[in-house]
Amino acid sequence: MSSRPFSPIHCDADFERFIGKFTSYEHMKDFRYSPDTMKLDRMARFMRRLEDPQLAYPSVHVAGTKGKGSTCLMLECLLAASGRKVGTYLSPHVEHLRERIRLQGASISELGLCACLNGMLEVLEDLHELGEQHFPTFFELMTGVAMVRFQKEAVDCGIFEVGLGGRLDATNILPSRWTAITGIGLEHTQKLGNTLTQIAWEKAGIIKPEIPVVLGQVADEARVVILEAARCRRAPILEVSPSSVQLEAGGRLKVEGFSGSFAPGVVRGPGLRNDLALAVVLWREILRSSGEHAARETLQKALDHLRLPARVEVFGGTPSIVIDGAHTPESIASLRQALEEIDFPRPRALVLAMASDKRMDAILQEIQGLAEVVLFTRSDAVRSVDPRALAERCQQLESRPAESLKAFDDPSAAFHAACERGMPVVVTGSFYLAGKLRPLAERRII
Repeated sequence: MSSRPFSPIHCDADFERFIGKFTSYEHMKDFRYSPDTMKLDRMARFMRRLEDPQLAYPSVHVAGTKGKGSTCLMLECLLAASGRKVGTYLSPHVEHLRERIRLQGASISELGLCACLNGMLEVLEDLHELGEQHFPTFFELMTGVAMVRFQKEAVDCGIFEVGLGGRLDATNILPSRWTAITGIGLEHTQKLGNTLTQIAWEKAGIIKPEIPVVLGQVADEARVVILEAARCRRAPILEVSPSSVQLEAGGRLKVEGFSGSFAPGVVRGPGLRNDLALAVVLWREILRSSGEHAARETLQKALDHLRLPARVEVFGGTPSIVIDGAHTPESIASLRQALEEIDFPRPRALVLAMASDKRMDAILQEIQGLAEVVLFTRSDAVRSVDPRALAERCQQLESRPAESLKAFDDPSAAFHAACERGMPVVVTGSFYLAGKLRPLAERRII
């Protein structure tokens, strides 16, 4: 008789070893994106063995090229301020894997994660015996843990961020009560398609029959695809205008449908204002379904309590630091505008890493004028572009002085070199880079 493939999990270190047994597409430079690899039926069978925990609570399903994580965190805060018990599932994380599963605004505890996984071990062992076609991937495992934990905690609402695309994503087994698509851009083009139309079709895969869809600002060609998908499924569309949340003189926010203005808290820049606009519409729809109304005081309470790690996140001290996970040309442009709005001082040093599947030239062109010195690095040994290649290409595109472009293999070394220049520092290009450097930024202000 063979020994058991999995041992009980007692701590984070056990968990880190445990997940090594699962296929993780997140850390692969390339993989085949198709129903053969991203198997929804495999995820559905996994959850069926666990008695379909995702059916125990109403859920919100959020897709989009950018802003979906921020939208989820904002909606979480709005619902919590309204008295709801909320579970939120995010990907990727910033610093630690447990951040992906949140209960009442806090990451799942080490004890809670271990207990949840240990309760699944028998099912996982059975699926492992059946072979690779039945055994969940890392992302499917984490999605399943979130679904189970939210059931055990009896949440009033589960908020789920799509991992990749939408149509084939493990989260798409949800019987969602509300869906949202935050925006469409050219990202993950090797997997989702190299046109906005193709990518929109993948994102529109989360639309469910007769379930409302909240739609952020998207290009016309993407909008046509999403509206047609919604029409075919008789799903009502609620389109959100970016102008529904506006920046007023003095830095306060005007939110459509509410009197007066609001202290913005950590909502900085046009990208986060767009995300707030979408989260507010979702919040209103959820409250309306139970006969409640969105109150001005509740919105301000949520903004006061909102925290957005690695989303135009400002750290005081000398030098001052901004950390942001922007990784598309559009989100870099939004970051630049946010820095101007908050009068982030110049001259600046920029620490930047980039994954190999990103639009390198477009991002490098977008960082022009963002900082006087750029220190390129890598956040991932497999997926990151060589920092020397980035520096060389940046100089070709921008004709910067060579001394203003530096390359470091170690992101910590790049960060310390930036801080030693005495200039305010901006870190961006990847949530993985943000996760590596955020603890260093926090230590500087303790």
